[in-house]
Amino acid sequence: MQTYLTFFISITTSFLITFLLIPRFIEKFIEEGHVVNDYYKIKKTIVPTMGGLPILMGVLSSLIIFQLIFPKVEELLIFYFVIFIYAIFGLVDDLVNVGRKIKLIAPFFLAFPIALLNLDTNLSLIFIEIELGILFSYIIAPLYVMVVSNLVNMHSGFNGVSGGTTTILLAFSAIASFIKYDYLGLVYVAPILGAMVAFMYFNKYPSKIFLGNVGTLMIGAALGGFIIFQNMEIFGVIILIPHIINFLMFVYWKIRGYPHIKFGKVDEKGILHVPNNLTLKWFFPYYFPMTEKKAVILCYLFSILSGIAGIIYILPK
Repeated sequence: MQTYLTFFISITTSFLITFLLIPRFIEKFIEEGHVVNDYYKIKKTIVPTMGGLPILMGVLSSLIIFQLIFPKVEELLIFYFVIFIYAIFGLVDDLVNVGRKIKLIAPFFLAFPIALLNLDTNLSLIFIEIELGILFSYIIAPLYVMVVSNLVNMHSGFNGVSGGTTTILLAFSAIASFIKYDYLGLVYVAPILGAMVAFMYFNKYPSKIFLGNVGTLMIGAALGGFIIFQNMEIFGVIILIPHIINFLMFVYWKIRGYPHIKFGKVDEKGILHVPNNLTLKWFFPYYFPMTEKKAVILCYLFSILSGIAGIIYILPK
């Protein structure tokens, strides 16, 4: 009963605080000029960014309430300490642009505190399990969190793509955790999941606020950290197949030496005109006329399908 109550209080608190804070953050971001262009709208549109900050406030509020009611929360606080470090790093990147190379390397070291959790150091492959001990805690686990965080950060560009796909995958990860461990694992994902559901009300197409790097790196760390903590590494690979494909397309783009182009355009009818087919979000708009909204729905569909595949894998054999 206590676990049920913990989950309900945690997810409800983070949802409500985030939902109530975002309109005020939107106003302040616009006042202070923390806005970016929304390149896929017919008329010039600016949207406030750094939406990860109200998500962070919602998660913090949930953890404070959690600690007041249930004092034994050491592992939960360590887990979210890693997530907060990633959020701070993302915020710094939003403000001063740390550069792609640092963004690819630094998160590995930022994820080191995850080794303090009581991790299962068995690497569960499809047919075998390998005991890796300290190698898993200090190399594999931080590397996994870093990679997932970067995959989430890269899979963005349309209204609600990064936030929506990650929320979908967090929900599937919660379901997988419930299948494996009943309600025990849900306590860890509840604060970030509740906050993200609230955020998506404002981030869905057409977005009223963007995540910013403070948001994408934070939710990517949450997803990667939760997967590794729940010993669901292969499940994580399966649900992240669309993100992995997106990364491989980017690698091919760089190997071929094609010019770096960050955004496409829309015509007077709102139809996307993308420069190439070398990101997942651009692949179908490159071949078929479609609006940004339809392209976003396709990205959601891919994540839902990969999430279902992950659940099929995790089900007891």
